[in-house]
Amino acid sequence: MYTQCPECKKTHAITVDELRTSHGMMNCEACNAMYDALELLNEGDISSANIDTKTTTESHKTDINDVPNQRNSYWGVSTSLLIIILLFQVYFFEAYNLSQNTALRPWIKKVCTQLSNCQLPHYKNLTEISILTGSFEPKNNHYIFKTSFINQSPFAQNRPSIKLTLLDFTGQAFAKRVFHPEDYSEHPLTPLKPELADEITLSIATPSSKIGGYRFELI
Repeated sequence: MYTQCPECKKTHAITVDELRTSHGMMNCEACNAMYDALELLNEGDISSANIDTKTTTESHKTDINDVPNQRNSYWGVSTSLLIIILLFQVYFFEAYNLSQNTALRPWIKKVCTQLSNCQLPHYKNLTEISILTGSFEPKNNHYIFKTSFINQSPFAQNRPSIKLTLLDFTGQAFAKRVFHPEDYSEHPLTPLKPELADEITLSIATPSSKIGGYRFELI
């Protein structure tokens, strides 16, 4: 039989007579620790005990080392999932707004082209389209509305619609109409390139009320 010191793990051979004489208590020769030999008593030879002890110890070390690795693995997977969810939320809720940002749009377009060849939403910023001229004059039995505007943004954008409002002599609006790109352009689907001006001429039928003025805006 043999027993093992709980302090230094030293294995000691012991007989039944020795246990009976010491009432189960044993003093470790290696570390001088006093312990209850009966609690760690086992049968077999000392060599197999050493092998079992070493194997158990090594297995325990392996298990302990595996715990941080498993935690790191779980943490890495969880972090990756959170990043993917965050990117999806940003794309779902802010994709259009980000694509309209003049500083971010070139980078988004480059990434989009390299990854999936996706198509960005058309750029639109009416504040970057400047009206150059505008006139509303009678001609024979109708009126001629003329205007020109230029795209001053760094990106091409779709042609805007034009909202024309006719006013009476008191300044009150009595007629309105929205002219879409297909109403005034031969190429309504062709984006207006940067620094490119567009000239428009529209024929307006003479209304029943007298015209005192007009106003128009891009929408």
